[in-house]
Amino acid sequence: MLALLALVAAALLALLGAGRAAAPGSWAPLKRWALGCLLLCLGAGRQRAATGTAEPRRPRPLRADPHALDSLYFTGFAETNRSFVIARLARRPSGLCEMWLFLRLDGIGEFEHPQHPNMMVRDESKEMWSGGGLTMEYLEPQMCWKINFDGLLRKGSYRQQWSEEEGELMPVKFSLQWENSTDVFNFNVDSSPSTFARALAQEPWTIELFQRVKKQREQHFRHEQWGRSVGEIEIGNSGKMELSLRGIRSHSYGVRNWAEIRRYVMILAHFEDGTAAHLTVINMPATTTHLTVGYVFFPDGRKAGIEWSNASLAELAEDGLIQEEYGVSFTAGGRSFDVSAALDKQACPVVYNGLTGSGVFHECIADFQLNGLTPGWGLVEFYYRDEAAQPVPDLQLGSRTEGPDPATNASAS
Repeated sequence: MLALLALVAAALLALLGAGRAAAPGSWAPLKRWALGCLLLCLGAGRQRAATGTAEPRRPRPLRADPHALDSLYFTGFAETNRSFVIARLARRPSGLCEMWLFLRLDGIGEFEHPQHPNMMVRDESKEMWSGGGLTMEYLEPQMCWKINFDGLLRKGSYRQQWSEEEGELMPVKFSLQWENSTDVFNFNVDSSPSTFARALAQEPWTIELFQRVKKQREQHFRHEQWGRSVGEIEIGNSGKMELSLRGIRSHSYGVRNWAEIRRYVMILAHFEDGTAAHLTVINMPATTTHLTVGYVFFPDGRKAGIEWSNASLAELAEDGLIQEEYGVSFTAGGRSFDVSAALDKQACPVVYNGLTGSGVFHECIADFQLNGLTPGWGLVEFYYRDEAAQPVPDLQLGSRTEGPDPATNASAS
């Protein structure tokens, strides 16, 4: 497919002249039309090629690339109170693993892994995703997963910067079973071609651009589905509490070089009527400086890729100052959606990207409104690349009581 895109680029370069076609935004309508037609024609072929592809029960062998990854990400939000769980494990080369773990129990407090805002720990298993006391295990293909944690978590306000102080650490144990409630959305197959065509049409076209796009799209893959996590959690000696949470499972694998991403904003929301939505606006300077991707799952189970959105990175905390309220509009499946988000500034955990902290994630919990009527829950994630970042001081991978770190000199940023 992308080889054909390169041929289209070459044809338009010849037709318009390299100077006019390479100018940013130049001849954008013609470029968008050409790309849209080609991507639409190839859409059926992509779907046929994806039919029958299975998700392996064990973590994939990592590619021979320093930026290879195999990442699992789960969110879960209670529908009757303010409780939530966010967990992520991403296997990286050199025996490393990116780990996120944040939770809030309504009436008890906020908790995070004591490694945070650092996210690097040891990869502890080849049979499942495991690191920092957190494990994720595949039980049934695209239907059922088990998420366990047994270890210490820090209680209190989420830290916004690195500190040597451990804080109040409490023993926490939980076991959740996640089961799907929607089909899978495959970003490489199910995304609307119009958003990619619109983003690429705004870029200065060169053969080198299409070569970079081809490489990028052949190296990284992602799919998601929504479901419910049910289980128990025990904190200290307070006894067990039952949890029932609704949220997303996201699986990303291949090669992900964070240096290629300047920033992005991702919205994940589930609404009372059963609608679920994902919207990401991302700036990747080498390919697309303003790409919108995402989808909607409708209450009847149908899925549709987002076709258009007014979301703009320039209006979404471009200056690094995250506000309390945001609003975006988008279309999917022939319908229009207006989504407003009210961020909980007391629940906006931070994690550093990699061993050098060369990027920062802000995971902001939010209440949502769909079309001004239907309430929802979820989060808004902000990512910023920080070129001037310094190594986290005295960073240790895993527990501070585990002894020497075998991967001290490795880097996953």
